[in-house]
Amino acid sequence: MKAKEYLAEKPRSTFAKFCRVKYLRLVHPKMEASFFGNMNQRNLLNAGEFPDTPFFTSFAEMAKRVWLLHCLAFSFEPQASIFQVKKGCRFSDVYMESVIDDMSLSSDQSLESNPEVAFTVVPGFRIGKTVIQCQIYLSRSQNNNSKVRKHSSTRQR
Repeated sequence: MKAKEYLAEKPRSTFAKFCRVKYLRLVHPKMEASFFGNMNQRNLLNAGEFPDTPFFTSFAEMAKRVWLLHCLAFSFEPQASIFQVKKGCRFSDVYMESVIDDMSLSSDQSLESNPEVAFTVVPGFRIGKTVIQCQIYLSRSQNNNSKVRKHSSTRQR
């Protein structure tokens, strides 16, 4: 079922609340005003209704995918957790996978020279003792004595 159809049938469902909360958190009022010249979508959501616009329809479809991923992750026993690596951490092939291959690194930035994480591209997951590596973008180490910092782990509920 399309997300928009489901929202029309069940406007008080937990998925509807999820969509409403995520839209209001992710789409800043200034951004909405810049896009549309008004804040009609936000006003409708605050009134308990759902906008009938292409933008919100796309947003609701994206939210449906996130919602389904959450449902899947919460169905695991033990429960799955998500993690990302902070900027400046040393590369670890246990928890991380570089989005650029070794061949595209310059000679002074090879994996042997302990490059640092510039940013996380895709978060990683832990399910019990199984680790699904996060994907990261590497940068040159700014400090040769860089210590490994603990990666942040947040359990999603």
